[in-house]
Amino acid sequence: MSVFARLAVLGPLALIVSACGEAAAPAGQDVPAATPAAFSGISLEQVAPAEQPWGMVFLPDGGLLFTEKEGGLRFFAAGGQPASVAGLPEAYVEGQAGYLGIALDPGFETNRLVYVSLATGTAAANSTAVFRGRLSDDNSALENAEQIFKADDQDTAYHYGSRLVFGADGTLFVSLGEGFKYMADAQDPKTTHGKIVRINPDGTIPADNPFADGVNGKPEVWSYGHRNVQGLYFDGATGTLWATEHGPRGGDELNIVKPGVNYGWPEITYGVNYDGTIITRETEAEGMAQPETYWVPSIAPAGLTMVTSDKYPGWEGDLFSGGMNGPEGLVLMRIDLENGEVAGKEALLKGEMSIRDVVQGPDGYLYVANKDFDGIFRVVPQE
Repeated sequence: MSVFARLAVLGPLALIVSACGEAAAPAGQDVPAATPAAFSGISLEQVAPAEQPWGMVFLPDGGLLFTEKEGGLRFFAAGGQPASVAGLPEAYVEGQAGYLGIALDPGFETNRLVYVSLATGTAAANSTAVFRGRLSDDNSALENAEQIFKADDQDTAYHYGSRLVFGADGTLFVSLGEGFKYMADAQDPKTTHGKIVRINPDGTIPADNPFADGVNGKPEVWSYGHRNVQGLYFDGATGTLWATEHGPRGGDELNIVKPGVNYGWPEITYGVNYDGTIITRETEAEGMAQPETYWVPSIAPAGLTMVTSDKYPGWEGDLFSGGMNGPEGLVLMRIDLENGEVAGKEALLKGEMSIRDVVQGPDGYLYVANKDFDGIFRVVPQE
């Protein structure tokens, strides 16, 4: 068993604003005090070994599907060992490229459709693509896998986005990065670099997309001005699409994503280049949305979910992100249930584990995927 199989976070969780040196909120945002959870801490229990897990989803029967960056699609059931799921094409694996996000069709219980994003192509021309196929009854293969979406090509191996989430109307949101060196394209709705796109389950374009007519932007584009969105969560109770995205050196963001809105990158940012040079001195501009909160220094947010169960008293309705920088661990964002604003945030498990993805399982518990080679873990509250 991994050395991380029983990591405990002891002592009271005093959930405070601006914990661990993080920026509490954009300038001018009034952030109230947060309320502590009704338990003393959390521990981690390993449930499955995995090598560089990237995305994960639970099946209705409790089985787990997850992607490994280099290993492809895998299936795990309690009491067994992870097994490969055949049927996907070979991914382009280099840098940040590989097998990435995953989602189940809203009608999975009857159609067994699974969606997987991966990098395809070559070093000279590669991009994020989404494939859809039917999971076989024995969970061993993705049958008739077909490509339903492909982003614009890039010649870098960085910033693929690749989170997948369904909205209440059955349309699929796909997050995309700007390929690192194509940052200027993030401001151009006529490219898919630095965008969140919205498609139908078969890859066709919804008629109510903001650029559906193709005149002022690509029909699939939902929002733009993003850098590298690696967290995406749709709150069915409020109809809110939440997203976290990587800034450069500082300036990671949590956003509420709305159709046709410009989120600013790289015209506005709270971060700087990795070498410390200035990208822009502007942190806000007319016609560009401000984040709900941001982080300086960066936490490298990855994966995003909301607690909707009663397993963590005091955390219902709060958002959780993985953190890969530091390592930052599991990042809690307290959400004020009355107005939907961020009321505070804290890094849990800081210095213990870099987390690539976080989801809520059918048993109501949070599950996290370690960024590297230790596996997938259940987050257990301590009485």
